[in-house]
Amino acid sequence: MKRTVSLLLALVMVFALAACSKENNENKDDGSAGDVEMKYMTADETAAILGTEGYTILDLRKSADYAEAHITGAVSADMDAAVNGDAEAGKSTMKAAAEGLDDTLVLVCYSGKRYAQAATNALSANGYDMSKVFTLEGGFNNWKEVQPDNVEP
Repeated sequence: MKRTVSLLLALVMVFALAACSKENNENKDDGSAGDVEMKYMTADETAAILGTEGYTILDLRKSADYAEAHITGAVSADMDAAVNGDAEAGKSTMKAAAEGLDDTLVLVCYSGKRYAQAATNALSANGYDMSKVFTLEGGFNNWKEVQPDNVEP
């Protein structure tokens, strides 16, 4: 009888701990809940596809930064509003940028993190084929160091 009660108490504790752990993970407030997983493309891989039909490079940085310098052939799609909390603006920006495209997209932000994540989330929400969405590893900061010949002022 003692064994049965002990076993039942142990099971109750295990289930209670599991429930608490799941609740804590679901309620994280670090912005990562619901983020679509990003896939990456290196600077060398991106350089190899520059000017190739079927690929579009979207520069997600602020328009002023794009105007200052950008990857040769990149298209500006400023995601600053989305990064600052306006997800609807991000979806609208990505909808306009991807309108009529069935290309593989290479997303370029400053470091390959926040702006790219916002764009990835927006593209997914808009129904874009996510098997064709990549983020430039290291972003534009890395690109201008390793591919300076492929930067337009």
